[in-house]
Amino acid sequence: MTGTQSTPRFGRARAIAANVAMALAAFVLALGLAEVAVRLLAPQQLIIIRPDLWMPADTVGWLHRPNVSVKMNTGERTVTIHTDRDGFRVGAEGRRGAPVQVLLLGDSFMEALQVEHEETVASLLERELAVRLSTDVAVRNAGVSGWDPDQYFLRARDLTGRDDFDLVIVALFVGNDAIPVRRDYLPPRAPVQRHQARLPRTLRRGELMAAWVLPLNDYLEIRSQAYILLKNQFATLRKRLGLTADHFPVEFFRAEAESHRWRLSAEVSRDLAAEAATHGAPTLFVLIPASFQVYPRSFQEYVRGFGIDSTAVDLDQPNRLLHQELIALDLCVVDALPAFRAAATDPPRLFGSVDPHLSAAGHRTLAQVLVPHAGALIGGSRSTPANPGAETCAPTAQRGAAGAPATSR
Repeated sequence: MTGTQSTPRFGRARAIAANVAMALAAFVLALGLAEVAVRLLAPQQLIIIRPDLWMPADTVGWLHRPNVSVKMNTGERTVTIHTDRDGFRVGAEGRRGAPVQVLLLGDSFMEALQVEHEETVASLLERELAVRLSTDVAVRNAGVSGWDPDQYFLRARDLTGRDDFDLVIVALFVGNDAIPVRRDYLPPRAPVQRHQARLPRTLRRGELMAAWVLPLNDYLEIRSQAYILLKNQFATLRKRLGLTADHFPVEFFRAEAESHRWRLSAEVSRDLAAEAATHGAPTLFVLIPASFQVYPRSFQEYVRGFGIDSTAVDLDQPNRLLHQELIALDLCVVDALPAFRAAATDPPRLFGSVDPHLSAAGHRTLAQVLVPHAGALIGGSRSTPANPGAETCAPTAQRGAAGAPATSR
């Protein structure tokens, strides 16, 4: 009797186990198909943790590793990143020699992991300045993700002291380069700590999040574009609940107009220009706009997502205040925002559709802004701006004699 009863029970258990296994297999297959579909039809920006590209570095915190060749995909497409012996980004042909050398400093907008080297502003400047100056030009791209103006200064002090440059170009991103605190030294940055899955110590919500949810999130956000898409679909809710690292930059709030960050950033820039000048190189600063300054729809998404009072925001504020402070210190600066707004009326889009950094078209627009000013600073009388009536920065020694303005307005 007992054996007769156990046989149906065992059979039911096997049937249940088989159904569960089939359901799990179907679920895994569906997830795999969803991942493939998202990567093909709606690619997303994964979190990037790449110790093969970045390394800890004394004084500036982190740098590119020298002489690497890696594949990167920030959400737009797969791009090949090459670096030379100094960690500067270069093309597949490697480091180029040239009688004219330009040092380019900036953050992720100049690092440009979203486009191939040949599409970056560094490569475009090499080609267009070579035509303008009738000589070969090499642009040393020292842009590194996450850097601030104080790191630009520290890096410029090192590089201009050991190499000869005819010009230093510093790209200031108005979305985060107006710094409230200056650092004179950064220790080598420790590797990013990721949450590790473990058994929860208690059943409290915070402990369950730390033990299971956050490790799962860390695992998926660097591997699954379908997961990123799902998170993005709930972006507005996550912003309102404070469950996202995204934020609307404080630099655009009118309440920040009297902040000391504008003057401090200009003073760091002045010190950088003075350091370069001691080695015979003029410095050109360019203000890089944010995508929501150029495209109103992007701004409205922030307004809805964060519940921002749009009357508390001035989209031109960082450009206006940084420009004022920089020219007050007699620095050479050009604001790229007007050119970007003018170019945004026609396709292609100047910023990525997934990654908010510059697209290939955005790099072309920026190069068009920079070439006349860079050419004038390098070539002096040998260089003529594309628009003869346009104001350009002139070398310091020529300002008084040539009557050229110190700034571009």
